[in-house]
This record gives sequence, structure tokens and C-alpha cells, in this order.
Amino acid sequence: MRKVLYTAAALLLCAAPVRAQQAMGSSQAAPATQAAEAAQPARAASLYPTTDEVRRQVVKHEAERNATSPMGSKDWWYLVAAVAVGVIIAAIIL
Repeated sequence: MRKVLYTAAALLLCAAPVRAQQAMGSSQAAPATQAAEAAQPARAASLYPTTDEVRRQVVKHEAERNATSPMGSKDWWYLVAAVAVGVIIAAIIL
């Protein structure tokens, strides 16, 4: 029973920083994009947009793209790597 507890503890210890980093990144990105969209009223499309309008569109599209990240995103692979390190540590301890 002790070996199972050590394995679980090692997995949680290695995966906790990755989970915290993911939670921190998602909570900081959402309010910034919402505030930028709320601050500027919608304008009619023009033939020659200003640089500010282009920047707002880029920020908006990047936020949409990051919200729907594919399964092979970098954060997911960090979690897999953290779990693998936890398994290796547990195997060394046991």
C-alpha cells in the first residue's frame, strides 16, 4: 500500500506546477482580451484600417485561436512530461 501512495505522491508533486501554470495563464489572458474589446466600440469596415484597428483584430484573433487549442498543444505535452518524471521518480524511490 505504501508503494502506491508514494507513486501517487510523486505524480502529484510533479504535475502540480504544470497545472498551476495552466490555470494562471488562462485566468490572466481572458480578462485582458475582454477589457480591450469592451474599451473600443465597433467600427465600420474601411478600405484602409488604422494600425490600432489592426492590432485589436490581431489580439482578438489570437485570443480566439488560443481558446480552441488542439490536443497536441504545448501545455498538454508539459503535463505528459511532468507525469513521466513523476513515474521515473516513483520507480527510483521504490
